[in-house]
Formats: sequence, structure tokens, C-alpha cells
Amino acid sequence: MSDVMELENTTSQRAPHTTTVLVFLAASAMIAAWLVVYAGTNALIAVDMLVDWPRESDPRPAWMLRAFLGIFCVFGIVGALFRWLSNRQLRRIDAIAEGE
Repeated sequence: MSDVMELENTTSQRAPHTTTVLVFLAASAMIAAWLVVYAGTNALIAVDMLVDWPRESDPRPAWMLRAFLGIFCVFGIVGALFRWLSNRQLRRIDAIAEGE
């Protein structure tokens, strides 16, 4: 009986705040965007597959902004999809439990 009580106490942790999740999501999107836009193009420039741009006409800051927004939106949509699927599955489990 005490094992069940301990299990309930350990599993009743608070869910993370929405702002915390969004900050981690934004940080992950920023890192992924930087890796694709700056690290990727710098690597291609280093092996002479791309020509380096002049400083005043470098398109990478605009690319980084677009990549960040795109990746952030994709992460958000995938997260919402997972949440919807999880809630759907939990409703099925509840229906099975109520049917017994």
C-alpha cells in the first residue's frame, strides 16, 4: 500500500509552464536555424561550393529569420498534433475503463 502512495506522490509533479515550453521551443528553433543558415553556408563556402557574399549584401540574416519562423511554426504544429493524439488516446482509455 505504501508503494502505491509513493508512486502517486512521485507522479503528481506539476506540468511545465507554457512560457517555459515556448522558450525552449524558440531556443531549439534558433539553434536549428543558425546551423542550417550560417554553419551550413559557411561550410559550403569553405569548400568552394558557394561564393562568399559581400558584407553589405549578405542574405543570411533574412534567411535566418525566415528559417527561425518556419522551424518554430513546424515545431508548434508538431507539438499540437502530439497533444491532440495524446488526448484522443486518453479519451479512448477512459471509455474502455468506463465500459468495464
